[in-house]
Amino acid sequence: MKHTALVLLTLLFCGLTHAAWDLNDVSYVMPLQKQVDGQVNTLPLKGLIPETIFERISPIAMDMDPRDNARAMRVVAMRIDPCFPLPTPMACQKQMRLVWQPLLEWEEDGSIDAIDAALHSFYVLTDAEFDALLIELQIWKTKTGVETRGLPLGPHPAWNSGRGVAALKDLNRIILKYAGEKNLSRVTAMFLRGGGAMWLFGAFEFKNGELVTMTLPRLGKNTAQSFVNVVTSGEVFSGGGIAGARANGEDTITNIVVESQRLRKGSEDLIRAELKSAYRIENPKDFNPENMDCVSCHVAQTARLWVDRKRPDIATQDISSQFGYKNAAYNMANVSEEPWHTQQLRALGYHNKKISISQRAINESAEVADAINRYLK
Repeated sequence: MKHTALVLLTLLFCGLTHAAWDLNDVSYVMPLQKQVDGQVNTLPLKGLIPETIFERISPIAMDMDPRDNARAMRVVAMRIDPCFPLPTPMACQKQMRLVWQPLLEWEEDGSIDAIDAALHSFYVLTDAEFDALLIELQIWKTKTGVETRGLPLGPHPAWNSGRGVAALKDLNRIILKYAGEKNLSRVTAMFLRGGGAMWLFGAFEFKNGELVTMTLPRLGKNTAQSFVNVVTSGEVFSGGGIAGARANGEDTITNIVVESQRLRKGSEDLIRAELKSAYRIENPKDFNPENMDCVSCHVAQTARLWVDRKRPDIATQDISSQFGYKNAAYNMANVSEEPWHTQQLRALGYHNKKISISQRAINESAEVADAINRYLK
């Protein structure tokens, strides 16, 4: 079966005139706006995540009961991964992953806002299923007639093509074919609390139809982690930082993100040390979701950009060149509208109406694209 699938994959890809897989071929950011048929065509929970999980975990969005929260959830991004790391050494898992946010429609103008909270669901694929998924995604891309090569990661160009609505519906069908409750293995969550100034993170395994709380990397036996930042201007960090359990290990950014205005003249060595950590946390060659805590991963970008914007007096080029992730094969630009905003923790999705993608997500997408290109050769 595996041999047959590999032969089919080879023949089909040889038959299709295609460029190498690029960032938007492995990470798909869905459109936020309404489509021309007057509906929000992004996928709801049905068949992909049991709605009953909201009775097990607190609603991820403020001022929503479990039922309203479940009804508002929509897929805002999809990612594929040929080798998600597992705790067992030298082990990896083929996956499809979906990013969810609650979407709200405003009655005044019918516009859509994405609430700053999220679920991330993981679906395990067999080797044959992953091969077949690659074939279907390549056929889908060829059918849309769009070019992804050289584009930065962002909303997929297919949505602005002549097949925008049809392309989204076709991709939805592919997702539903390969992902479902039957192969759901894990759900991670980012809860929004504290009047919109506190983000709480947790992770759960999905076993026998139930969610089982997981411990978080670098936090010992702790199963939750939170981050607080009360400054709405997005210019500085203030009011809390990484709350509760602190991460074990050398690569931490706790001083920058707790009260950045305290880091005045004389703190250059500390800032440089934490900037190095931020670059390493963003680098998928150094850390992965199995050995890096949630908050550090989600705030590394804003900590790094705070140094760039607020401490230009500190020479940092050597740190960037030595520890920053680089991949000349792709356009690594970040198209987020406010990637520097210190209340911006979104990794792949939207903040209200603004696209929000972390550099970590871009870097991971480049690694996945490299892996798939090697695999297909």
